[in-house]
Order: sequence, then C-alpha cells, then structure tokens
Amino acid sequence: MINGILKEFNDINIEAIEKLTPFFDMVDYDACEYCFTTMFMWQHTYKTKYHIEDDFAVIFGEFDGEIFSVLPLASRENMEKAINFAMDYFEKIESKVYLRGINKEIVEFLKDKYGEKFEYIEERDFFDYIYDAESLRTLKGRKNQKKRNHLNYFLKEYEGRYEMRLLTKDDFGACMELVDKWAMQKEENDQEVEDDEKIAIEKVFKNFDRFDGRVKVFGVFMDGTLEAFSIGEYLNENMALIHIEKANPEIRGLYPFINQQFLVNEFPDVEFVNREEDLGIEGLRKAKLSYHPIRFAEKYTVREK
Repeated sequence: MINGILKEFNDINIEAIEKLTPFFDMVDYDACEYCFTTMFMWQHTYKTKYHIEDDFAVIFGEFDGEIFSVLPLASRENMEKAINFAMDYFEKIESKVYLRGINKEIVEFLKDKYGEKFEYIEERDFFDYIYDAESLRTLKGRKNQKKRNHLNYFLKEYEGRYEMRLLTKDDFGACMELVDKWAMQKEENDQEVEDDEKIAIEKVFKNFDRFDGRVKVFGVFMDGTLEAFSIGEYLNENMALIHIEKANPEIRGLYPFINQQFLVNEFPDVEFVNREEDLGIEGLRKAKLSYHPIRFAEKYTVREK
C-alpha cells in the first residue's frame, strides 16, 4: 500500500544516514524514535520513508495497513511549516490525518490550532523510560538496594572471571548466538517481537561501519564467553539511548552489571538515560520500573475524527 502512495518518498535505509542525520541532530526530543538508528533498525516493521524539504524532513510509515506520520524533523521556528506540510500530504493522498509518537508540546499546539478536529490518544505502552544517569551508574540509595544486592553477588561470585569491553565486528556472531539462546530461555515470548528485534540487531551489525562511531556495542565475557551485550548511543549531548540489552538470565547480577558498566565506561557524563518503551509486555514493564525512572517520554497518537 505505502509504496504506491508515497512515490516521492525514500526508504530509511543505510544510504539515508548522511542525508537524515543532520535533521535528527537538529531536534531535541527525548523519544527514541527521533534518532536515525532507531528508525533504521525498525524500518522493516513500520515501512518508514522520508522526504526532505529545504529546512525540514518528514517521515511517513505504515501501521496495520494505515499511513501515519511522526513528528517532523525541524527546528522550532520551522515546526509549524513542517506540520502543515504533513497535513497537506494526508489531504493529497485522500487519507485522514494519523500521527504517531507525538509529544505533549505538539499535542497542545494541535489542540490550540485545530480544536476538536482530532482525537488525542495517550499511548502508555510506547512511553520511553527516562532515568537519572548517576543513579544507574552508582545504584545508591534504599530504592536500589535489591539491584546492589544482585550486583554485589555478581562481583563476589565471579571475581576474576569476567571481562568487559567495546565489541567489534569480530564479536557480532557471538552476539547473535546469545540472542538466539536468550530467546529460548525467555518464559514470556512474543515471537513476532523477537523476530523483528533480531532483524533490527542484525541490521546494526551488518552496517556497523556506516554509523561512524556513533553507535557503541558493549559486551561482558564470562570465562572467555560472551554472556551479555548492549547497544547504545548519545541521543543528544546530555542523554544516552540504550537500544538493546541482552544477557544470560541464569547469571545472577549480570543484567545490573552490564546496565551499570555500559554507562560508567561509555556515557560517564550524561545526565539522563533513555531505555525505550516496554510495548505493554508485563515482564519488560516490571523490569524497567524496577530501575525507578524519573519521568517518561510521553507519546500520543493523533487521529482525525
């Protein structure tokens, strides 16, 4: 459906990185979608395409057979012009306006400008979890006591048996083996989500050189075997964005360890950490809440009535 409608738009493939990165760098949204890597990783799921004007870019995609757009990549002074471009495009393709991943600020703007023309739907399952980075790096305080207990167990039990470092292309095969192993061990398993995530990880690894050092892959080895890895980058100068975190769940304390050490070693100065959404998956929500987020990057769906 989307290919026939968005003829003048281009796929968000790895070749788009040079064209789109300046526009992603232009915005300061806290949500994970406003990062080239995120859009590229999940392009196969949402069929996202982009179009660039002189001073902004718009992104359209398809979800459950419907065409949608996300918040345009534009400076604040050009945001209204970019939103109007998207609105006009929906009219051009004879489709009702359907926006996803919209923040509270733009919701208020749309309400002021369009009144009751749209319905505004809070999408809790897609809220990103934002954490105080120093709290994750130190795990201080009573609220982090359980995490410290697990971490201290790991440090004592496996003293001298672990190694941690940034990973290279030579390690990516071991990462994918861990992904497969982790999927088999999970009790709560959504096969479609797992398959999409595996494709997303493979896309990062296959095109790793093209990210020009922006994307970091950090690993923990136990007795010489890779048992955990995480993929992240700077969303902006003050926030780290963690795309992926995988670890052997049978090794107590390994998850808190890689969570902490990735930040300590590679993002020592950021104030905030975005660990993305929980997709409404109960176990994932429980895990993300257990690290005590300080706020959420709220996201709304906006639909024309």
